[in-house]
Amino acid sequence: MKIQTFSIALFTLLFCVACNSSDTSNSSTEEINSSIYDNNETVEEPTSLDEPYSYQQWYLLKDTSFYDRHNIDDDANIHLGDLHATYSGRGVRVAVIDNGLDMNHADLAHALIASFDSATKTTDVSQTQVDEYHGTAVTGIIAARHNGIGVLGVAYNASLIFLKYKPEMTDSETIELFDKAEAFGADIISCSWGTYDVSDAVRDKIIDLSHHGRGGKGTLIVFAVGNDDYNLDNYNDESSIPEVIAVGATDKYNLRAYYSNYGESLDVMAPGGYELALPTLDVTGSAGENRGDYIFYYNNFQGTSAAAPVVSGSLALLLEKYPNLTHDEVIELLKIKSDKIGDVPYDVTGFNSYYGYGKINVSKLLE
Repeated sequence: MKIQTFSIALFTLLFCVACNSSDTSNSSTEEINSSIYDNNETVEEPTSLDEPYSYQQWYLLKDTSFYDRHNIDDDANIHLGDLHATYSGRGVRVAVIDNGLDMNHADLAHALIASFDSATKTTDVSQTQVDEYHGTAVTGIIAARHNGIGVLGVAYNASLIFLKYKPEMTDSETIELFDKAEAFGADIISCSWGTYDVSDAVRDKIIDLSHHGRGGKGTLIVFAVGNDDYNLDNYNDESSIPEVIAVGATDKYNLRAYYSNYGESLDVMAPGGYELALPTLDVTGSAGENRGDYIFYYNNFQGTSAAAPVVSGSLALLLEKYPNLTHDEVIELLKIKSDKIGDVPYDVTGFNSYYGYGKINVSKLLE
C-alpha cells in the first residue's frame, strides 16, 4: 500500500519516506510522558493571541490590511473570532499520522505527549529526508503553540500524538498506527494522505474506531480527499469511507480549489489554499523546505493536506467545549453548521458533491 500525501508542493505530489531510531515501542502513554516528553511544564502564554506571523494566517482570521492587499474574500477564513481566546483544544488529544515531525521545533514545545515510528518501532518520529517537512507543516496548522514566537495553531493547546508512517506499508502496519492512536487515547486522528486503494482490513479498523473509540463515543477520523480533481466515486480511498470526515480545500476566494477531489463521500470544506499558501511550521535547519523555521503565505504548503488539519483543529475546539459529543453528533453538526459557499446548488439535505455540506464555520459549530 503506497501512501500519497495530499499537499501541493510546487504543484507536484509528494511521496513519503520513513526511518530513524530511539528506544521503546510498547510503553503506555503515561510511561512515555514521564520518560521522554517534557509536556507537563507550565508555560506562560502571552496575553495577546497575536503571533509574529498570525496576520498572514488568512485561514484563521481576517487581517484587513492583508486581506485587502491580497484580494481575499471576507469569508475565506473559518470564523474563529473571539472564540479563539476561550477555546484552544485544551484537554483534547489529536493524533497526526504523517511522514515525520520536527520534535524539537520551538513552536511545538510541550505539545507532544506520545509518538511512534512504524519503521523503527521507536518513539523517535523525526524526519530523515529533506522533503519530509509535510508532517511538521500539518501538525503546525493544528497545534502550533501560543507563545509569541511564530504562528498560531487552530487548537494551540491540544495535546499531540505523532505516528510516523512508512512510504509503503502493509495493512497490518497501517492498522498498527490506528491501534497506537487508540492506545494513546486519541480523540481525533488527522490524516493528510490517502491511497486510492484502501483494503477491507484497514477500512474495518477505521469503521470500528469511528464507532467504538473514545470510550464508546467514537473517534473522529479526518482524511484529506486529495488534489487530483478526481471524482472520488470512482476510487476506493480512505476518505470515501462513510464514517470518515472527508475534507476538501477552498481558496482565498472562498471557493473550491480547482484541484480538490469531489464526490458523494465529501463531507466538508476548509481553507487549503491556491495562490496563497497556509503559513505553518517548517522543519528547522537544512532539512526544512525553507531556510527559516516557518512556511509562509508565499511558499508552497497548500492542498487538501492543509485543509484537513484545519478541520482537525476545529474539531478539537468543539470537543473541548462539548467533550461528550458522539461521532455521529459531530457529523450532524458539521452538516447543519457549515457555510453553504460556491455557486453549485445544494440539495434538500444541504449537500452537493463539490462542496459537501459546505465550509467549516467554527463560530457556528461552537454555538
